[in-house]
Amino acid sequence: MNNIDSDLANSLNECYEDMYNICYSLVEEIINDHVVDKKEIERVLDLVLDIYTEKGFYLFLKLVSYYSDIDMEASFKYLNFLKEDRKEEYDEYVKKLAIERK
Repeated sequence: MNNIDSDLANSLNECYEDMYNICYSLVEEIINDHVVDKKEIERVLDLVLDIYTEKGFYLFLKLVSYYSDIDMEASFKYLNFLKEDRKEEYDEYVKKLAIERK
């Protein structure tokens, strides 16, 4: 990897970290304040889907889990989108859950 690629990768990681920090605050606010506004929750879910890191993946799952208590059908649509968009991460998560439940 040359310096330009390395610099670009570092910049991208910094952007994802900044996005994660912003979205983490939004997710915590939604959950702690018991927000039930579907449009607001979906707006934040859409933002979190753009964070292509493991932490972003788990943040998405945290919010979609919360959302399932409000609108089960919509939360499944988000999970199905995630399953298609980020199949490898989704499959790894399912495997971890299976191991943890043993």
